Amino acid sequence: MNTELKNKLAVKSLSLGHFTVDAYSGFLNPVMPFIAANIGISMTVATMIMSVASIVGSCSQPFFGYIADGWKRRFFIFWGLLLASFFISAIGLATNLIQLFIFIVIGELGIALYHPQATSFVPVFAKSEKLSRDISIFIAMGTFGFSLGPAIASIISANFGLGKLIYASVFGIALAFFLMFFVPRVESAWIIKENMSLPRALKEIFSNKTMSILILAATVKSFISSTFLILLPFYWKNIGWSVSKIGFVLFLYTLFGAFGILTSPHIEKKFGIRKTFYSSFLFILPLTILFAYTQSINDILGIAVLVMVQFCCFLSAPVTMSMAQKLMPEHKSMTAGFIGGLSWGVIGLILPLFSLIAEHVGIMNVVIAVTIIPLLFCNLVKYLPEKV
Repeated sequence: MNTELKNKLAVKSLSLGHFTVDAYSGFLNPVMPFIAANIGISMTVATMIMSVASIVGSCSQPFFGYIADGWKRRFFIFWGLLLASFFISAIGLATNLIQLFIFIVIGELGIALYHPQATSFVPVFAKSEKLSRDISIFIAMGTFGFSLGPAIASIISANFGLGKLIYASVFGIALAFFLMFFVPRVESAWIIKENMSLPRALKEIFSNKTMSILILAATVKSFISSTFLILLPFYWKNIGWSVSKIGFVLFLYTLFGAFGILTSPHIEKKFGIRKTFYSSFLFILPLTILFAYTQSINDILGIAVLVMVQFCCFLSAPVTMSMAQKLMPEHKSMTAGFIGGLSWGVIGLILPLFSLIAEHVGIMNVVIAVTIIPLLFCNLVKYLPEKV
């Protein structure tokens, strides 16, 4: 097998792994109410477990990325997928609070292990002229997996019982070994800096103005997406929507994020980096206001506008990641951890405050208010280079 074919297969394998690991991360939400009932814990306790585990997983990604940049091995890719697939699937076997907490935390850490190193390997194996496309496919595969995860977990649990969810781990475990064969070892020549201290690495990343703007862009994108995903289901429940209807709309919402990711390279190629960011963030506020208006008139029309919010929001995801990878080639895994992981963890810390505010001033008012943030971020886009 020639080198070009090996590299293509490596990128596809990493993308399949991303689809799979994010599908497991989507298992938790639909089955947690039933697991909580089985082991006798309240919704509040179950939610706290998920929040803590998610924050631990997200915030640990930059640290795992730092280690991965120095190790130069596929260790994190293999063990990340292995731990995520087994321990997330094992949650249906938990018989008490401690077991459940351990399963979820180890599973989230597995997810955190996979993302930084796998993301940093894509630029290694992708052709430079096709990097934006390959990064967008890699990210979109994760989004597709996350959107399908709840359906997979629900189908297995509803038809065979929560305990049988463990059998879903077989695919992830098998794929972990598959990746060891089809993702080549990274040669030391591809690593620019070795044995760099963590403080020095952090200083290099955050002293770079462009890199700081990219991390902020990822955080803004994560904040908007998470706000909609968490708050809108409560709004819809309050107006009488069924669980199945809410679940279907959230599936569409997440799916259109993937479509935005796949569209991003074409916009970047035709209009450039800055206009891609402007396209991503400028339209979120007016679309959200339009959604709030159409939602009260017609459900289908409201949903059509809503999914376009997510489409626009995720237009910036591939260009953010590919720019960061090109900008900091010696910190590929670590920058991936900041953009793809820590940004979600930060949002996990501050969203409870916005949920509390929404209880007092109204959910839709908060949803509209937070979409002013992307508009403000556009003032920083002019400082981004058109090429890296």
